[in-house]
Amino acid sequence: MEIILAKEYGFCFGVRRAISLAEDALRSGKKVASLGPIIHNSLEVSRLESMGLRVIEDINDLNPEESLLIRSHGAPLDVISELKRRGINIIDATCPLVARAQRMVDFLSSEGYTVIIAGEQGHPEVKGLVSYGRGKTFVVSSSEEIPDLPGEKIGIVGQTTFSIDRFREIVGEIVSKSWEVRIFNTLCNASRKRQIAVEELVEKTDVIIVIGGKNSANTRRLVEIAESKGATVYHIESWNELLPDWFIGKEKIGITAGASTPDWVIEKVLDKIRELCYQ
Repeated sequence: MEIILAKEYGFCFGVRRAISLAEDALRSGKKVASLGPIIHNSLEVSRLESMGLRVIEDINDLNPEESLLIRSHGAPLDVISELKRRGINIIDATCPLVARAQRMVDFLSSEGYTVIIAGEQGHPEVKGLVSYGRGKTFVVSSSEEIPDLPGEKIGIVGQTTFSIDRFREIVGEIVSKSWEVRIFNTLCNASRKRQIAVEELVEKTDVIIVIGGKNSANTRRLVEIAESKGATVYHIESWNELLPDWFIGKEKIGITAGASTPDWVIEKVLDKIRELCYQ
C-alpha cells in the first residue's frame, strides 16, 4: 500500500494569515470574538476556541471588552461600517484576495456596470461581495441563472474559491450576449492549483481521501472534480470518519485537503490510514 499526497493541498496563504492573526491576538491576552467561524473547518475552530476565541453570529452579541475578528471570508460592508461607528477594535483577517474582489465589485458599481458575481448564493464571502454593489448586483452559480440584461454594461467577478470551469462558462455566455463586458478574474490561484493537483491524483490512485470541512466550498470542489473523473472518493473532516473497508484491495491511496484544512489534521488522517492498513 502506498499513500500519495497531492502536489498542492491544505492551508492557503489567506487561511494561514487569518489563523496567525487570531493566534497572535489571543496570545497577547486580548479577548477576541470571531464573526462566524474564522474558517470552514470545525476542528481548527475548536482548537482556537480552546485558546479563548469566541464565535458569534451577530455583532450585538459582542462583549464590551472584546475585539472583533473578521474571518477570512470577509464581512458585509454595512457590518464593517457599524463596527467602526461603535468604535470596536477590528482584527481584519479577510483574505487579501477576497478584499481585492470586494474592491472590484465596488469599482464596477461606481462605473455604472451591472455586476454579476459568479459564486454560491449564501456563501459568507459572496454575501460580503454583494454588499459592495451599489447598483444592480446578481449572484449566479451557472450559466442557466444569468439574468436577461439587454443593453446593459456587465461587470463580472468571481467568488475566490469558485470553479474555474463554471466561471469560464458563465463568462462565455455573458460575452456572447452583451455589448460591453468587463471581467476581473478574482479566482484564487491556490484553489486552482489544488483543483489541478486532484485531477492529476486521480490518474495515479485507486481511492482518494479529501480532507476538509463539510461546509468548505473549496473542499467540496475537490470532491466534485475527483468524482467527475470517475474516482472513488471519500470526503472526511476528521480521522475518526475513516473506515477500514475503504482500503481493502487498494494499492495506491490518494490524499488531498481543502485550503482550510490544517497540517495537524492531515497528519492525524495519515497516521490513522497507516494504522488501519497495517493492523
